[in-house]
Amino acid sequence: MPSNDFFNNSFLKNDPTDMFRDLGKQVFNQFSTQAFPANLYNESDHYLIEAELAGVKKENISLTFDHHTLTIKANKYLEPHNGQAQLNERSNGELVRRFEFEDVDKDLIKATFEDGVLNIRLPKQQQESEDATTISIL
Repeated sequence: MPSNDFFNNSFLKNDPTDMFRDLGKQVFNQFSTQAFPANLYNESDHYLIEAELAGVKKENISLTFDHHTLTIKANKYLEPHNGQAQLNERSNGELVRRFEFEDVDKDLIKATFEDGVLNIRLPKQQQESEDATTISIL
């Protein structure tokens, strides 16, 4: 009688549910946009973004501010391993996040990168006074 390799697989002999463990997360990771976790704080005079970019080098990060949108792009490179992966959740490639703002002074934006965390300070534009003004008629 011929051998069926599918049923002789060692992971099925232990617990067949192992085949489906974290399946949803794996499917989501395969078809979702590569992104990274970030916190956004709205302070009285500025916004602060803390972006977690573990494993990314400073020179592989770019920031642009155009049409009220801050774009963070980072290229992450992982060294390949020779062994067969049993779990592969880390990824290579371009990571992108976009944040929209209406009131940022783009000329005063500052960014720092330390210990895998990118901090971006986006000062708010100074609003002109909305006090009433009397206009003379000549």
